[in-house]
Amino acid sequence: QSLIMGLGLKSSSSLGVSAAMTWVLKDALGKLTRLVWASKMGRRFDSDAKRWRFRASLVYALGNYLEIVTYVNPSLFLLWAAAANSCKQVAMLTSSATRSALYNSFRDGKRENIADITAKGEAQIAVVDLIGISFGVSLSKAVGTSVRNVLTTYVILQVLEIFFLFREIRSVHFQVMNFERMAQVVDSFCDEILAKEEDDGGYITNATIAAISLNGSPTTPKTATKMSDTPTKSASHVQHRLVPTPEEVAKNERIFLPPKHLRRRALAFGSLSRSKLSPDEFTRLMQIFSKDRYILVVGEDVKNPRNKFERTTPEEAIQQNCHIVLHEEATNLDILKSTLALFLLRRRLVFTGRGQLRSRECYNLLEEVREESDRLFPLLLKQLSLQGWASPSRFMFGRVQQRAFWPCRSRVSSSPTPSSAS
Repeated sequence: QSLIMGLGLKSSSSLGVSAAMTWVLKDALGKLTRLVWASKMGRRFDSDAKRWRFRASLVYALGNYLEIVTYVNPSLFLLWAAAANSCKQVAMLTSSATRSALYNSFRDGKRENIADITAKGEAQIAVVDLIGISFGVSLSKAVGTSVRNVLTTYVILQVLEIFFLFREIRSVHFQVMNFERMAQVVDSFCDEILAKEEDDGGYITNATIAAISLNGSPTTPKTATKMSDTPTKSASHVQHRLVPTPEEVAKNERIFLPPKHLRRRALAFGSLSRSKLSPDEFTRLMQIFSKDRYILVVGEDVKNPRNKFERTTPEEAIQQNCHIVLHEEATNLDILKSTLALFLLRRRLVFTGRGQLRSRECYNLLEEVREESDRLFPLLLKQLSLQGWASPSRFMFGRVQQRAFWPCRSRVSSSPTPSSAS
């Protein structure tokens, strides 16, 4: 009220009180929205910082537009101003919450200098704010009070801001994986392995895996053994890496659009009841995956019916007919290994060409996938380490709530980590 009266609105004390109350209500509603947003969405920011940072810019742009609407329609000032302030509070909270993750991507791996990076980043923000204020004051004089001019200026500046922010976020690459990045890396790894199998005429051999893992430089093995005991040609042709680098993943990472359908966490992980397993099926699956903290389930999702308007290819329809059930004690290593097994299983299901299989119809296939994932998992860890990815213990997959308990003798914990694999 004092600020409003200081602007010269002293002719009527009731006018000053009314304006002050309207302003306080606007800010209070915005703060309340910010509080609700933080309580509902706080856990999602770390695992998907890029996408949420870009969404924050879009919400902030909406808030700016609603502020212009208050000028066009002042009779509903409180409604439009409260909505605008709520959008801006949500955007500012999301931006500040994801800023630490973005700053952390610039951290020197040998030094804990996140405080230095944050200080420099905040200083740059202050400089840009001062320049923006000066430019805005000068531009407002040229634009005037015409609604058309104000809207035109707003659209031009907002489009430029969103474009530059998109390019800015695109240039950031994370060495720490979330599920989308992990799915992209594992998908690429499986494609390379499949290509090797086609060249070798069967499953990739243990000798070839050892050759690839040997200092990252494969050599021709003297002997070769594989699941079918059929010798392979040679591993000397395997000279390129099997997984993309963090920089390459950043170039293909989606920022505006949601993840690709088959790379969505909700599709990959589910519960035991998602496909209505029978007791016999569950017992057999526990036997197959008795030493792992995950189970692969084949069967149609009966709990979440498929969207009739969603367009999927026949291959995608087959691949989404399986999912992972995590043990309640599963770690990041288990999630990584189960994702590798899932992508291998999806390729095997596509090869069969049958889209309505259930677990009881493909026990042999599940055993083959489990054995193949056991052999390939150390190689995947080695490749991740060589290409500069962080240790799986630092991966951020978000909260996977669908977990189950069954007796198991875990062996994933004894698997080598990227640091020990090297």
